[in-house]
Amino acid sequence: MRFFSKINHFLLFSLIGLACQSRAQLAINLKPQNYNFKDQGYFYQSVIDMRSSTVFLGQLFQKNTSKMDLMLNGGTEKVFITQLNRNFQSKDGYLPLLIKIKALSFHEAKRADGLVDGKVELKLSVYALFDNDTTILCEPRSSSKYQRSLNSYEPSNFESILSELWVSCIRFTDEYIALNKSKIEEFNTGVKIIILPFETVNKRDTVHYLSRSVTWNDFRAEPHESKFSAAIFPTIALGTQLTIKDNKLIAVLKPQVYMIPSQSWAKDFAKDVSGLKHEQIHFDITKVLMDRLLKKLKNIEAQTIDDLSSIIQYEYLEAYREMNRIQDVYDSETNHNLNDGKQAQWAKKVQVWLVEPK
Repeated sequence: MRFFSKINHFLLFSLIGLACQSRAQLAINLKPQNYNFKDQGYFYQSVIDMRSSTVFLGQLFQKNTSKMDLMLNGGTEKVFITQLNRNFQSKDGYLPLLIKIKALSFHEAKRADGLVDGKVELKLSVYALFDNDTTILCEPRSSSKYQRSLNSYEPSNFESILSELWVSCIRFTDEYIALNKSKIEEFNTGVKIIILPFETVNKRDTVHYLSRSVTWNDFRAEPHESKFSAAIFPTIALGTQLTIKDNKLIAVLKPQVYMIPSQSWAKDFAKDVSGLKHEQIHFDITKVLMDRLLKKLKNIEAQTIDDLSSIIQYEYLEAYREMNRIQDVYDSETNHNLNDGKQAQWAKKVQVWLVEPK
C-alpha cells in the first residue's frame, strides 16, 4: 500500500507540473519596419535584454478571467537587432552602440465592468562602445495605455503597441544624438589645440619672461649659506581648459614662464653684469623648454578628454624634468659662471634655441 501511495503522489505532482507548463500563450511577431532616420555616423552593434526572459512580455486576461502569457517569437535580442540592422548600416569609422533592455512588460487589470485596462512600459539604456569601454549616452523610456474587452486579444494589436514603443525609444536616441553629437566625445573627429598668448602682466611674486629681463632687484630672498653666489627660481606653468566642440576635442592652453623673486637670491659681491647675464640665461632656458613643450603639444592626438588631459599632463611633467636637467648641465659646464669660454658658448646656444626650440 505504501508503494502505491508513493506512486499516486508522484503522479499527482507530475500532473500539477504538466498543468503549469501548459498555460495558454499568445505569441506575437514584429514586422520589418523602415525608420527613415538620417545617417549620423553610428550603428547598433547589439541588444542585450537584462530581464530574466527574452521572450516573455507579460500576462493577459482571457475570457474565463484566467491569464495567458504574452510571448515574442524569436526573443527581444534577436528581433530588435534585426530591426536595427535593417535601418542602421555598419561602416568603418562609425560609432557602435549597445542597447540594454532594462524593463519591458505588459500589465493588465480587470475592471468591474468586464473591460481590461492595459499598460505597457519599455525602458532602455543606450551605450557608446568606444576605446574598449562603454559610456552611457541616454536612457530612453516609453509607455502606452490601452483598453480592451476580454474577447479581444488579436496579436496584431499587441504587435502594434510594442513596435510603437520600440521605435519611440530609438527615435529619442537618434534625436538626442542629433542635438548633442558635437559635444559627445565618442563622435570626435580629432584634436584642436589653441595656444593663448604668454602671460605678461607681473602680479604679486612673479616676473613673467616676456614682461622684461630680470634685474638684481628681482632677487629678494635672503642669501643662502652656500658656496654659490646667486640662484634664480624660474619655472613654467600651463593653464588648461578642455572642451568638446564641433566634434573635436579642444584644449585651450595658457602658457606661463616666470621667475619668483621671493625664492631667488644673490650675494652682494655677485651683483655684477656678468652674474646677471648668467642668471638671465637660466630664465632663457626656461622659456626654451616651454616653447619645446608647446611645439610638441600642437601635434598630439587623443581619443577622449581623459586621454587628452593625461597626455598634456605627461608632456608638461617631462618638460619640467628636462628643464631642471638642462639647468643643471648649464651650471655644471659653466662652473656657475666661472668658466668664461663655456659661458659664451651657452649664451650663443640658448639664443639659437630661443629662435628655434629644437
